[in-house]
Amino acid sequence: MPTTPEPADHAPAPPHSGQDAGSLQQVLIIFRRRWRLFAVTLLSTIAASGIYSITVPRQYRPQATLEIRPETPLVTSDREDPAIMATRNLWENYYRTQESILTSASLHAQTLKELPEATRREYESKIDPVAAFSKKVDIEKVRSSFILKIGFIDTDPQKATQIVNTLVSLYMDEANRHLRELKSGAALVLSKETLPAIRLNVDDAEKALRQFQAENGFIDPQEQYATFAGARRMVFDRITQIRLKQMQVRAELESLQTYRADGGSGVFNPFFSTKTLELLVTQQEALESDLAREKRELKEEHPMILELQDQLKRVQMKIVLAIRETLKSLENDLAAAQLEARLAIEEQLRLEKEMANLSQRVSQNKRLEAELTAARELYNSYLKKHGEEAASTGMSLGSVRVIDHATVPFKPFRPDLILNLALGAAVGVLLGVGAMFISEQLDDRIRSAREIDVFLGLDVVGVIPRLGQGALLDRPHLLDEKSSVAEFETFRALRAEVTTRMEDIAGPKVIAILSPMSGEGKSTVTVNLAKVLAMDGRRVLIFDADMRRPSMRPGFGESKGPDLEKVLRGEAQLQEVIRPSRIPGVDLLGMDKGTSHAAELAGSPRFGEIFRAIREGYDFVLVDSAPVNQASESALIARRCDRALLVLRERRTGRGAGQAARRRLEGMGINVMGAVLNAVQSPETAYGYYGYYYSYYNYYKPRPS
Repeated sequence: MPTTPEPADHAPAPPHSGQDAGSLQQVLIIFRRRWRLFAVTLLSTIAASGIYSITVPRQYRPQATLEIRPETPLVTSDREDPAIMATRNLWENYYRTQESILTSASLHAQTLKELPEATRREYESKIDPVAAFSKKVDIEKVRSSFILKIGFIDTDPQKATQIVNTLVSLYMDEANRHLRELKSGAALVLSKETLPAIRLNVDDAEKALRQFQAENGFIDPQEQYATFAGARRMVFDRITQIRLKQMQVRAELESLQTYRADGGSGVFNPFFSTKTLELLVTQQEALESDLAREKRELKEEHPMILELQDQLKRVQMKIVLAIRETLKSLENDLAAAQLEARLAIEEQLRLEKEMANLSQRVSQNKRLEAELTAARELYNSYLKKHGEEAASTGMSLGSVRVIDHATVPFKPFRPDLILNLALGAAVGVLLGVGAMFISEQLDDRIRSAREIDVFLGLDVVGVIPRLGQGALLDRPHLLDEKSSVAEFETFRALRAEVTTRMEDIAGPKVIAILSPMSGEGKSTVTVNLAKVLAMDGRRVLIFDADMRRPSMRPGFGESKGPDLEKVLRGEAQLQEVIRPSRIPGVDLLGMDKGTSHAAELAGSPRFGEIFRAIREGYDFVLVDSAPVNQASESALIARRCDRALLVLRERRTGRGAGQAARRRLEGMGINVMGAVLNAVQSPETAYGYYGYYYSYYNYYKPRPS
């Protein structure tokens, strides 16, 4: 039998664009499915908030407003006064202290004693009256200010107002009493302890400064230091001049030492101050010239030549003597300059030592003056503070004042109906969203074709209604003359999608029809798709590859003769097993009963040969296989097909099962053509134009006469 090679293209289909939209579409679908639960949760929470706000007793909160601010000194002082600056830095702590006093148990106990008998009796009946009273005291701090708002929460607004005013009045009296005691005590401490001690420090600083000045002869150390600095500069200039003189004398010595003993060579030193050598050298040159001229005319023994030679010797001797005397004078001058330089350097060192000692005395003098100035400033500041404390001893607390006394409120503080409803709505939204997602996790069954597109990323190529009124889940349902036109039309649309999507495959086309779990209706889709393909004049073969629970041959074929298992075992030929089914134009290949060795049979070489053989003589081969998530051989069988269809049952197949099936198929390189949503209960859950068949044929359905 000639064979056709299996398709080599098993590349998975590209991801569907619906996955790119991602989470937003999924959330919208979840909200569409669970909007009733969301609405019930939201309305229930808002209703509960409203009922609570209406039924709970009204509570009122009258309040008094206090301002706690820094006091302005009565005695005008410098803004840079360290005592004033230190006082201002402590006002934040003072603010918190006043807050603690207002919430103290002692003040609340005193307030209870001042209240009327009826009000006091209400709290005295409690186990801890002060704690019960303090629980209703409410203090509000206004941020970035020194404002305190003292309130009291109670069901009786007039009683609460009276309590707040009594509490504030007692607080002000107690604070003023403590202030007077504090100020009088502070003034007493300043006058008897602090001021005498500071004055003693001032006297000690003055004494130390006078003693230091007496030791230095009352001479200003800074002026004396300036005098020494001037003398040092003069000595430095003198040393510079001496060094220049040494350089001049040393240069003259070096220049004179270049003359020879006869004075006949060398260079005249331009720094030398006399002209003696210059005259002698000129005379020597003249004699040498005359002697040379006479020697050309006279003999060596001539008296004139001898006379000239004698004169030349006398001149040369004078030059030698002059050079010796000059060198000796210059050496004496150089020694004198060196001695003068050494003495000047010693004077400079002495002045620098005196200046170093004087610098220490200048620093000590400045330190003593600074100590005296600081002691005087501190004494003056505390003296001003003492005068201020003494002046304000009899005054009331100026740092705290009552801005507003408590008045009887007309609007209840609690509950706030609008606020509670808003909070209820916010909480309801959160609870509703949580309930939706929890419910979605507990029940993720697919309810519409749109969910397949968004959550699974598969194109929906067909939407099939629930066929028949009493169709069993474990038996395929075949359309017949009693079926409606709309039911036939959905399979015709599926046929159009399948044939169009497989136009790129030449020759016979093999389609694997799969489902994630059992009971999804893949066998029903297989037989009815085969029927409408045969109605279109195509040659169709149904290959029942569900070897665990076969349903095609028992339901639509003949039970006589060998079945697929005989072929796989080599006991029969394939032509003997393929038989016409009860569906016109459709042949059938399958088993009579299931086997426990389905996985091994599907992986056998014989099974592959059957796939290659069934392509001959048919336009379409529909392979009905076991559920993907429940049978290991389903994906292996689907790999031998050109395309795969995944059948999902509405309100039964879970999204997790569908996603697992798709991942398994695509992981094994199977090209999933799309999904078929089966057993749709109503047109509202249909996808695209498939839902129109229901409304169209129901509208034009002939009415009974």
